[in-house]
Amino acid sequence: NNSFNYGAPFYGECSPDGQRVRDQYSIFTWSPGPRAHVGYYIAKGEEEGLVKVDTHNIRGRDRAHGMALESADGKTIYMTGHGRDIWSYDDDFNFKADDIVEADFTAVVKVGAQSTASPQSWSKSGLMVRTDLDTNSAHLSIFRTGLKWICTQGRRNKGEYSRTFGNCVENQPDANWLKIEKRLDEYTTFYGMEGADGEITWTKHTSEELVGIGDSSYVGLAVSSASYWQLETVFEDFEISQYYFPSAAPSISLAPTMLAPFTDINNLDLGRVAQSSAGSWDVTSSGSDIWGSSDSFRFVNYTVSGDVTIEMKVNAFEGDPAHNGYLYSWAKAGLMMRDTMGNNAMHYSLFVTGTQGLANQWRECTGCNSGHSRTHPDNPRPVWLQVKKVGNVFTSYFKYDEEGAGWTQFGATKTMDFGSEISVGIAVTSNSWGKVVTLSGTDFSVEENDVPARKLRA
Repeated sequence: NNSFNYGAPFYGECSPDGQRVRDQYSIFTWSPGPRAHVGYYIAKGEEEGLVKVDTHNIRGRDRAHGMALESADGKTIYMTGHGRDIWSYDDDFNFKADDIVEADFTAVVKVGAQSTASPQSWSKSGLMVRTDLDTNSAHLSIFRTGLKWICTQGRRNKGEYSRTFGNCVENQPDANWLKIEKRLDEYTTFYGMEGADGEITWTKHTSEELVGIGDSSYVGLAVSSASYWQLETVFEDFEISQYYFPSAAPSISLAPTMLAPFTDINNLDLGRVAQSSAGSWDVTSSGSDIWGSSDSFRFVNYTVSGDVTIEMKVNAFEGDPAHNGYLYSWAKAGLMMRDTMGNNAMHYSLFVTGTQGLANQWRECTGCNSGHSRTHPDNPRPVWLQVKKVGNVFTSYFKYDEEGAGWTQFGATKTMDFGSEISVGIAVTSNSWGKVVTLSGTDFSVEENDVPARKLRA
């Protein structure tokens, strides 16, 4: 009920029923007054309460300290931070980061209530990516400040002066979702609003190339009060998701070669799969179709488990140059999630087609006939495709504008019981045996979450 008295030693004049109660502290002698470092214990099992978790006091000046308590279900973190600031040449704050992350990732958290006896305009709570635990480390952070502004700040290289990236966003609500995406040396920050249905609408804040942070970093939560008083911040649903991004610095075991691994499923070995170090793809395939009770196609596939999201930007889908550019109307190329590598396996897919627009198709049991919800009549390029698996529920989305509105859900939501490990990736079939088609695209990504899913929208 926000009745904690930050001026009272340790206990804040609180009581179990929320009423303010004075003179609860232990007194060994009245001189010099109530004793510091006295513990008050409540007879409550740890599984019902809060667990203390480790933090790092990055003491760049003379104030940094703090602590963090985590709820038994791991969803809520109550974190205090006392420090001069995260700014200038040395930072002074409390930092919660458990492990070094050595790959591309997406980090998300909800920043909720912030409490302090001495509100400061430039107090900061939020997400941080940091090379190391030195006070002058390179870092990229997105904060919610005491002014309720959203600011992206950082230090390009170790020892440099801090800077603000882009403009701070003013007049924010009492709670914000924050997100940082790392893709190679590119860091992108977002802030989000949660709707009544629990879905989060993200707004891109800024994107920066920061080579100075390096390939491995600490990723976590940062709190600085910018005063002598503690700042307490409530964080919810903090999550770091591994990001599989085939590239020159991949986060999966894929060599940076011009030829990417693929599987031909009941298909002729025609054409090739080419991937550039810049992240562009050209997937050429023959095949008789992905339809009926069995399939014939080429599959650029990766094995994952749990909840997963795959995305790709499709720039072109072209016919066979050896046959005057022949492109059958139901040639298909796009994203697939597949239970096994058998030609009659269950799958859920979103395709561009020769002339039939977008198509969402699936097979709900091994050896069953395929299903098809509807097509989207438009066929412009480029188009961004996305397929999600949350639990046993599969959905597909598309968009035509990278910087514009969010994803549009498309086709059918299907519930299918795949195995614990599935194959996901790019599927291409010419639907014309002996002829080939080529899908050209960029930004192919596979993002796997090992934590309980939450509604997020890019």
